[in-house]
Amino acid sequence: MYERVPHVRVEPVGTLWAAFSPASGETLLLNDASAAVLEVLGHGPATPDAVAAALAGDSGASAADWASVLDHCWPSLIRGGLVRQR
Repeated sequence: MYERVPHVRVEPVGTLWAAFSPASGETLLLNDASAAVLEVLGHGPATPDAVAAALAGDSGASAADWASVLDHCWPSLIRGGLVRQR
């Protein structure tokens, strides 16, 4: 189960997203998939499968396709102090 770190801020910047991490004090640039994960986790903690299912419902892509994409997002979101495991 993952949760978004409290007080994370995400704003669009051109074709990317800027996310401020209060845990690290840094602002990171994110792609659309990572920003979408933060949006879903903004509603509360969720498993990777639940995040993939929520994104599939919003995008029309399959949950399996999203799960594959998210496998690459989780490590950078955790390292950046934006998401943590519960």
